[in-house]
Amino acid sequence: MIKLIALALLSLNALTVFGQKGAYDIVIRNANVFDSRKGTVSLNRTICIKDGIITKVTGRQKHYDGAKIINAEGKLLTLGFIDTHIHATDVFRTYGPLPEYLPKDSLEEYRNRISETYLPYGVTTAMIMGQPETWLPPILKWGADQRKSALDIYTVGGALVSDGGRKPYINHVVVNTPDAARQKVIEYYNLGIRHIKLYWKLRRPEFEAAFHTADSLGMHVYGHMDQNVMFIDSALDIGLANYEHILTLVNSVFHVQKHDKDFRLEMQKHYAPGAAKNGQLERLEMFRFMHDRNPAVLDSLIENLSKHKATFSTSIHLMAEPFGWTYFTANVDTSLSLLQLERCKENFRLFMGYMKQLFDKGIKLRIGTDWPNGGKAIVSEQLLLAEYGFSIRDILQISTINGATALGLDKQCGSIEKGKRANLLIWDKSPFDNEKNFLSEKIIIKDGMVLKK
Repeated sequence: MIKLIALALLSLNALTVFGQKGAYDIVIRNANVFDSRKGTVSLNRTICIKDGIITKVTGRQKHYDGAKIINAEGKLLTLGFIDTHIHATDVFRTYGPLPEYLPKDSLEEYRNRISETYLPYGVTTAMIMGQPETWLPPILKWGADQRKSALDIYTVGGALVSDGGRKPYINHVVVNTPDAARQKVIEYYNLGIRHIKLYWKLRRPEFEAAFHTADSLGMHVYGHMDQNVMFIDSALDIGLANYEHILTLVNSVFHVQKHDKDFRLEMQKHYAPGAAKNGQLERLEMFRFMHDRNPAVLDSLIENLSKHKATFSTSIHLMAEPFGWTYFTANVDTSLSLLQLERCKENFRLFMGYMKQLFDKGIKLRIGTDWPNGGKAIVSEQLLLAEYGFSIRDILQISTINGATALGLDKQCGSIEKGKRANLLIWDKSPFDNEKNFLSEKIIIKDGMVLKK
């Protein structure tokens, strides 16, 4: 459990306490501050915090009065991380069957569980991209009551889908007509929700109605385009800019030609018997299939995304975990031969190459783990990004300012500057010195309060 501990007890002389009163609640001295907007590091900075807000960032070497003084000793200081795609259902499922309602007498425990999944790993803010509507009342209360000792939570409500003849997944809400889609968006807006997710099972008429209604209300809209109902190119034409999961990129080009038969034969060739061992394996094969046969359509889609100034959540840990390439692993597919595993590794390299192409074309990437162990997964994604050619500066921006901007939170927590919330990390070892230091211990400051796991 995350606990507040006395600053004087933290190790390595990281903290020094000077009395109980001062002009500021916390003064951090001698910090090397990462500027998430510029991607630069400023040395020997002082940060003053009052009432959970950064009130001063300066290079002046003078004494500032604070109830608590933290000597960062030249260590790296960054923003807390922002995960733009989580699911409370993923977190709570690890504790047993999902309840229809979150029980009133256990709400504190549920909130602690979700905080403990993310905060100890440096994640201070997260967006829930769909949960049961019956869970909305307590989750909205958590969002309104952003405690210093808890993860800051925002939500899209339920992910909107059209009826496909099957019972919708627990995170989804069915809207079967354009009018129903409009009314649901308005209902969410009136509840105080300012973010909407459109899922791939949403038909175009409902999609357009939901998007244009949310857009007219100034809401932030996100889309998971996938599997032959809505595609990225058509969503771009409608006006959608924010997309979930780079892994879905290939689905929006796979439909251009009738590939199913040839693709199934390819799967049987390399993985028979039992061709599709897991969904990640099949998706990676789709990238290779299109890369080998018609890479121009992928390139064209990426150009279109760039033209529309799109953003994408990453979700790369979940693509790599079944093969054991991540920095923590819960579920490895042990049915693959060494030859098959090597082919998957080549496919993953192609997939990451397209991610880098997106990034180099100016498409804003943002961390979105979409995974039960989201705090661990965000560190895993940072290490994978470094392994596949992303700079430390880029990774820190992807983990902080890019997410804040895409969520419309950049005026609150997008950078370390006066007036922003004091959600900060002091790194024991800097990833600028070694990419493996993304695994480093960190002092976590949430709204001006020091936390320790």
